[in-house]
Amino acid sequence: MLSPYVVELEVRRPYVIWVRFDDGMAGEVDLSDSAETGGIFSSWSDSTYWRSAHIVPDSGAVAWGDGDKVDVCPHSLYLDLTGRSFDDLRSDSSAAAAS
Repeated sequence: MLSPYVVELEVRRPYVIWVRFDDGMAGEVDLSDSAETGGIFSSWSDSTYWRSAHIVPDSGAVAWGDGDKVDVCPHSLYLDLTGRSFDDLRSDSSAAAAS
């Protein structure tokens, strides 16, 4: 399993979820920017659909609905939560692999 991996999830309010990652990092992630883009994310406006959020066991992503049609990768959620960049995560992975 690659980190970061979502291990706990709570739906808080429209477009906001709380997640805990396998490294212990936890907090709320506001996905309203994605919701505003429309397209596949427009389904989040249905409160029942929004509350269907769940963790995808194989990837640690957060998904909605049956068949995981709408999902957000755990790396994106982690970056939103921590304010870090993909380069930061890549550096961490390279350092961990070298040790």
